[in-house]
Amino acid sequence: MHPMSGHGRVVVALFVATLFASASASLTAQTARPRPARQQPRTPQQKPPAAAPAAVKPLEPAQPAPPLPEDVRYRSNYTTGDQRTESVTYVKGPRERFEFQDMVVLRQHDQKRVIQISRAANTYLVAPEGMPVPGSLPALDPAAPPKPPGIVMVATTIVDTGERKMAFGYQARHVKTMIDTQPLAGACDTTKQRIETDGWYIDTPKVFEAQAAAQTAPPASGSGCNDQIQASHNGDPKALGFPLAYTTTLIGDDGKPSVVKMEVSEFELTTLDPSLFEIPQGLNAALNIGELGKALNDASEAKLAAENAAPPSTPAAKTPGVIRIGVPELTNKTTTVVDTRSLRADLVANFTEARFEVVPLAAATAAELQKRATEHGLDYVLMAEVTELKVAKSGGLGGIMKAASSVTAPAGGSPQKDPTEASVAVKLIQPDGKQRLSTTVKGKDGSGFSMKTGLGLAKFAGGMYLSMFVGPQMMSRVYRMTALTGSNMGGLGMLGNPALFQTQALSMGMGMGAGIPRGLGVDQTAGAASFLMQQAMAMNNAASAGVPGGPSFAESLGEALDNASKAVIKALEKK
Repeated sequence: MHPMSGHGRVVVALFVATLFASASASLTAQTARPRPARQQPRTPQQKPPAAAPAAVKPLEPAQPAPPLPEDVRYRSNYTTGDQRTESVTYVKGPRERFEFQDMVVLRQHDQKRVIQISRAANTYLVAPEGMPVPGSLPALDPAAPPKPPGIVMVATTIVDTGERKMAFGYQARHVKTMIDTQPLAGACDTTKQRIETDGWYIDTPKVFEAQAAAQTAPPASGSGCNDQIQASHNGDPKALGFPLAYTTTLIGDDGKPSVVKMEVSEFELTTLDPSLFEIPQGLNAALNIGELGKALNDASEAKLAAENAAPPSTPAAKTPGVIRIGVPELTNKTTTVVDTRSLRADLVANFTEARFEVVPLAAATAAELQKRATEHGLDYVLMAEVTELKVAKSGGLGGIMKAASSVTAPAGGSPQKDPTEASVAVKLIQPDGKQRLSTTVKGKDGSGFSMKTGLGLAKFAGGMYLSMFVGPQMMSRVYRMTALTGSNMGGLGMLGNPALFQTQALSMGMGMGAGIPRGLGVDQTAGAASFLMQQAMAMNNAASAGVPGGPSFAESLGEALDNASKAVIKALEKK
């Protein structure tokens, strides 16, 4: 081994020294690093430091709950025999809206007025609330002495059966009522009747309280009967309320029952738009009942003509063994103004009551009518025309003169009441053109209002609105009671039951002078239904008045049409 030189030993020594110095410096640095402080264990009594409190947000004031809806909307369905009708009623505060097919009645109790709207005719009429409809009741003779008042006993029984059920979210109770009306000797109104109602009721909605407070009392009867009502009742009237369903049976002097059924198919408490109870924009205003009747008449005739002009692809199925008769609008050969459409309605009512199938037809030529007879499956077409109208001069001469506009009323008095006579020619024609019957019939009348006029008005009301009323038989029954007793639409009405509406109020000892009470189990739609019925009869009076100041041929024409119907029925019975 070679000995290391001096220079080599020096290099190695330096390298070793440097390496040692570097290691010493590293060790010194590690030794000088401070140690972390040692945490003392927490005793059980010690708690963690509390956090800084958060800022408290101020409470907002509580918002009041929205008010519960109080307006009412409900849909009612009525059944009388084989007739079924439907109406919708809206109630908001002191206002009501009654919808029945084309017609709308707005009862603005806060403004003391009633508005009738015909949507088809785009026309409305405003009438004061609580006033009798002009021409709807027989006029009184101002010279006639007043009839002495009598006594009518009205006994009411109310029975809560205790049965309960849920309907529209409300608890309904089963209640039966009976109202028995018995006039004593000397009473002006001699009508005996018994009204039995079996129904389901809920508590009367609060909105009807506003209705009762704002409603105007109905007018007194136009008959002059002021009998004293002695009412008695057994049972608690509070058991009654708003009817959801009922069956009412009315038994009159003849002992034959008439039955009306009502059922509410929709009922809700809601919030209604106030515009529903206002007159819509764009409608024409009628100045009187005659103008409204003419507008409605024209609209109905236009619709009928359109239906006739568009025949069905197949004729409606006929009832086996039943004759189908087409009745066109009558023609008028006289110079006196006559509502020939209302005369057609009279004939339609006569044949419907006699159990024939009747198809109203618009005016047309003979060839067009014969074509329509084939298209609609008619067995016959009844052609009728007014050929003569006469009036007998008073004063004992008994002469006959042509009716003319020169026949005027005495100054300050009512129109003359001279008897009139009407002649009507009728022909019964088959679709092939063959004539089955050709004859001329006459009708006469006496002075003033009579039973036949009343029945004619009722038939007209049924025919004018076509399917709007429950049919000529019920209408005749209604007006028969009205004509005989002078009551304001006594008997069963179009929808609901105006007799129950009035008689039940009297039986409770309320008196009609206090207004029609609410919440006594009375159908809420009866008042509007009665109003529409009276309007229809008033329209007929306006239409049949003819020339202003001249005679009315309503009675003589009515009798002539009755005689024409009898002649046709007799000819068909021979077949």
